[in-house]
Amino acid sequence: MRNSADFLARFLEGEDTFPTEETLLSSKFKRINVKKNSLLLTSGEVCQYAYFISCGCLRTYFINEKGEEKTRYIAFENKFVSAFASFITQAPSSEYVQALEDSVLLRISQVDFYKLVDTDPVFTLLYRQSLEQAQIFATWRIETMINMTAKGRYENLLERMPQVILRLSNKHVASFLGITQESLSRLKKRE
Repeated sequence: MRNSADFLARFLEGEDTFPTEETLLSSKFKRINVKKNSLLLTSGEVCQYAYFISCGCLRTYFINEKGEEKTRYIAFENKFVSAFASFITQAPSSEYVQALEDSVLLRISQVDFYKLVDTDPVFTLLYRQSLEQAQIFATWRIETMINMTAKGRYENLLERMPQVILRLSNKHVASFLGITQESLSRLKKRE
């Protein structure tokens, strides 16, 4: 079976249609354009939406006790992003959701998201695949943060997600790697 994220992207762009999904999916998603650095959610708010990235980049981050931004997740095209702990529980979020590039997003409310999960087989498959990818990503992220040096994390990121380094500022790359911008600059010079 083809990748459900690709199906959703093609469908919502009007390139792919299936009669049963057409009305259901299109009625639940709203296309929005957001500017670079726009905040879609701030800490303390309850997350009401999930975002499918049609074009652009989003990150989730938190601010630690020292006032430093720590990026938890970065996603590009054909990925879902949300502050999922808040989205699922409807409790206030400890995270922020921010656009790192001008982005075209497909927004869906928490209520509509779960209606689709419960009633639409294609969306249910997409949800399952997204959960599986999120688990794989979380495992990779934890392993790299625990087991690798800054140099190892940088090299691993360059191999696994080069678009992070190619498309984003040093500030956001360093925040994602858990290092200072100065350390990142030194690592880049050694290449």
